Amino acid sequence: MLPLLVLCAACSPSASTGGGGASDAASARYATQTSAPAPDYAALLNKRAVQAGAWRTRDATAPVPSDAKVIGEAWLARVRERGALLGHGLTDGGPDSPVVMIDTSMTEQEFDRWVRHGGWDVPRHIRWSFVPAMALPGVSPDARDAIRVWPASISRTGPQRQALFYGRVELRDGCFFAGQSGQPTDKLAWFHAEVGLDIDPAGFFILRDRIGGQTLARLGENMSWAGPASAEIDPVAEQALRRECGSGEILIVGSPESTERFHTQYPHLRDPASPPAPPSR
Repeated sequence: MLPLLVLCAACSPSASTGGGGASDAASARYATQTSAPAPDYAALLNKRAVQAGAWRTRDATAPVPSDAKVIGEAWLARVRERGALLGHGLTDGGPDSPVVMIDTSMTEQEFDRWVRHGGWDVPRHIRWSFVPAMALPGVSPDARDAIRVWPASISRTGPQRQALFYGRVELRDGCFFAGQSGQPTDKLAWFHAEVGLDIDPAGFFILRDRIGGQTLARLGENMSWAGPASAEIDPVAEQALRRECGSGEILIVGSPESTERFHTQYPHLRDPASPPAPPSR
């Protein structure tokens, strides 16, 4: 059972927010949640994760060979063609240096299957890293019929900028809108692949970490996210988003987290102490 604030048969995004042109009958099917009370994040943070969320690494076990540059370039091209290259490192950082580290957007199991299928020998002088597997679907079965489209990347997320941005993400008539603090919540929200949508036991729509299963926020809460966030937006997914939710500007919120959750986890940041007064002369 969804809470009353979620159900809104007459609430559709205005033209200024890029709302879709669905009929009133279709609009009544979709959910709206523009505000929500914070859940008990202290209890939620104490819950065990569904699975560990650490990246896996495979350290180099052989010295760098004389033809390392050729080998590295071949493997970079191979991983890039697979669409799985998140980053790489060179021996001394120079453009002509050989590759000694490759970060992939594959899990270790996916990488091993891919290598076996290709019949390749993995160079042992390169340090490899792999993303953790995701335990949850992008959208839970309970939430699937309440939204028009789930605006999230298919490709896994690479390194991100770490400046802290504040804002909100709302669900209106089955579409997700976002805005930074002090600005209208009228941009089309876009999430990282590792974020999923679910409904919590109280009936509120929530963002969940697809790797560990933790609740990150209820839609409509004050949130924060690292940024400026970047993400690979699949053209087909973007086309579906714009068809269902309009042609507004896309704001990549990445992996947003409730401000209350953040402060529950780091209570010393809720009310930071004022710096001491300068000594009097």
